[in-house]
Amino acid sequence: MSKGKKESFSQIDYATVAKPHTPMYLMHKYWARKPHNVVSEYIENYSKEGEIVLDPFCGSGPTPIEAIKLGRKAIGVDLNPISTFVTRMTAVPFDINLVNQAFEEIKLECESKINQLYQTKCTKCGKDAFIICTHWDNSLPIKIYYYCNRCNKKYEKKPIDEDLKLIKKIDKMDVPYWYPTQRLSYNGQDFKEGTHDPNIISVDKLFTKRNLISMSIIFNSITRLKSESVKQALFFAFTSMSHLASKMTPVRPSRPMSSFWAMHRYWIPPIFMESNVWNLFESAVCGKQGIIRGKKDSIEQIKNYKEAKRFDDLKEGANILIKTYNALELTQIIPKDSVDYVFTDPPYGGAVQYFELSTLWASWLKYELNYKDEVTINKQQKKDFNYYHKMLAAAFKQVYDVLKRGRYMTVTFHSTDIKVWTSIIKAVVLAGFDLEKIVYQPPARPSAKGLLQPYGSAVGDYYIRFRKPEYERKLTPGQVSEERYERIVVESAKLILAERGEPTIYQHILNGIIVELKQEGALLSGKKNPEEVMKGHLNDEFILVNIKDEKGKVVGKKWWFKDPSSIPYLELVPLADRVETAAVDVLHSKIKVSFDDILRHIFIKFPNALTPDTQDIKAILKEYADTTSDGKWVLKPTVKQRESEHSKMVYYLGVLGQKAGFDTWIGIREQGDTYNKIPLSTLITNKKPVFRFIPTQNMDRIKQIDVLWYDEGRIKFEFEVENTTAITEAIVRGSNIPHNTIKRLIIIPKEREKLLYRKLNEPMLKESLVKDNWEFIFYDDLEEFFSKSKRQKEISLDSFAKMFRMPKKDVEQKQNPLSQYI
Repeated sequence: MSKGKKESFSQIDYATVAKPHTPMYLMHKYWARKPHNVVSEYIENYSKEGEIVLDPFCGSGPTPIEAIKLGRKAIGVDLNPISTFVTRMTAVPFDINLVNQAFEEIKLECESKINQLYQTKCTKCGKDAFIICTHWDNSLPIKIYYYCNRCNKKYEKKPIDEDLKLIKKIDKMDVPYWYPTQRLSYNGQDFKEGTHDPNIISVDKLFTKRNLISMSIIFNSITRLKSESVKQALFFAFTSMSHLASKMTPVRPSRPMSSFWAMHRYWIPPIFMESNVWNLFESAVCGKQGIIRGKKDSIEQIKNYKEAKRFDDLKEGANILIKTYNALELTQIIPKDSVDYVFTDPPYGGAVQYFELSTLWASWLKYELNYKDEVTINKQQKKDFNYYHKMLAAAFKQVYDVLKRGRYMTVTFHSTDIKVWTSIIKAVVLAGFDLEKIVYQPPARPSAKGLLQPYGSAVGDYYIRFRKPEYERKLTPGQVSEERYERIVVESAKLILAERGEPTIYQHILNGIIVELKQEGALLSGKKNPEEVMKGHLNDEFILVNIKDEKGKVVGKKWWFKDPSSIPYLELVPLADRVETAAVDVLHSKIKVSFDDILRHIFIKFPNALTPDTQDIKAILKEYADTTSDGKWVLKPTVKQRESEHSKMVYYLGVLGQKAGFDTWIGIREQGDTYNKIPLSTLITNKKPVFRFIPTQNMDRIKQIDVLWYDEGRIKFEFEVENTTAITEAIVRGSNIPHNTIKRLIIIPKEREKLLYRKLNEPMLKESLVKDNWEFIFYDDLEEFFSKSKRQKEISLDSFAKMFRMPKKDVEQKQNPLSQYI
């Protein structure tokens, strides 16, 4: 590419829908694995076939794997040998038939030996059975789940004397073959994420004696296989289940025969599960998440795999280089200006201690872990935040050097530590990159606790686009005063809240603040983090508003203005209403639509700090749409029916108003509509009404209100007919009539009652409803009232008022006054 010529790429400015992992990514556990389809979309947009894609912190390998799937050449680098092992074994093809044959050989050799250790008696038939798992309370077995071949059933029982004797016998046995004894410590000091139990100080102590013996039997059998590729495949299966064979597996009441590595540490729960090791290994090979199924998936998806030993091999037909190497020394293995795109997920400070947690697997594989050079924050390693930031900056400088000029790097991370979050951005910018775009990726399954934190907690993933400038230049941190930095943060937060038009969690505010700081040249300035600045302005500019669940319990906080009336640029229609309207519009635009299409539309329409949560969009879809057999969404028939009834409701109100003795006005937008071939405009008493005590500047908006009842120019009733709960705009229109004696009513389908009840917890909506005395009438109630009064020449306002109500939490609940929602 010539100097000054900018490469053209389809840029991603919105979140992508995260899809579940395919079988090849389920073969082996790894921490913080990014959604493969999101990684794939970035690679496809920022690189071309045949170009080189790099991930200097490749983890479990989604970047290099997705790159070669797309016809790119890939480089996956990680200092952790477990990372490169998982990456290679996920992608590399091997002969499934040979693996099956080897497994059968191991089964013939090991299964009966191991199952003898898990033998028990069936309480139903008295015959021998085999233990599936045993629940232990510290050092005592308390429950056994087993399978009886004769009964062909699974049962549970309390351990009997025979079971306890077998355990005692096993405890006296020697482990027959080699097993790891790697200490969970640095020079005698416990791992940061170690057990912190003086009796469990090494890998072997993580297992019961029975499971350690079983593990050694299987491992020994694998080591004696002749084929190296088959051996590596079965080692992969072995390590994938090793943690499940340990004591780190809590008992789950809902799934008493299945467990998992519950925490990012070597935590032994007080009640743990001891699983049958042979069952675990068999499942790791042949099960739903086993290597056979996973490898069939990878072979099908990866059409070409030729591994390079060095960079130059990529020019000679190889398409993937996987290297256990230090990211701080990239230029020793990759030439400068040779990579076309970088996608990476760097370490999150000390949030996940990758090397410590990899020790279990590495010890079985006899891998040496270079703890000394790990980029992390770890007191036991004597690595503080300054060390972390320094090493991260050095690594990104290496990345900068190997990336071609004018090309892009996407950095993605998930961190709840804002200090780390800012450090990563600083490290990249100081390396020389230009920050171009921040995209917030809502998590597929967000933590409710995390989402509701008012400050200090970043939830979901960030995908940040950087670009290496066309020309060389030196960057230093911008010299921006603390006062200006604080002003930018506060004003940015105010703009975001105003634009959203509703109380907002800190997460969404932070998304916009970072963009504003960058645009103002203040990203690298300020001694305080944004949340510290905002906290300093609580009860001055901002307040924290309680978030309540359906039971009225406070479950979190949102940020809002202390005095919304002092914000002249405040968006009067809350973001939630705008998103609801947009989602319903998408449902209208097609017969059926995929969730991906809906999210794409919403995320493009509402970018950056306006990006709504995926879960909120799902809730809207469940309210207004049904799912089809192929997983798509279609507008509910009742929604279409209600929309067709809008003119009918307006007609009813027009007729009833005249029967009540009032003059009637029909909104400008409705005047061209008809009901039963009757133009709604015929219900207007005076085509040029004069409304008394109404400011002239408000008149145009008032004439847009669906129905007005008035007497001698004084408006007595105003009605807005709505099909959805996006009612704020209607309320805002109605507020242009400045009289508290007016009856203000929203006509809405009863099926929206529950959603509307939840919406009444929002401060802006509550305040407006209370201030102007809004109430509601349900469609069906209005139709029934109209039908009963059809032959009457007049109606009583008292009988009409009996329909007025406020939404209830559920239909059985006693009607509540509006004051409940304050």
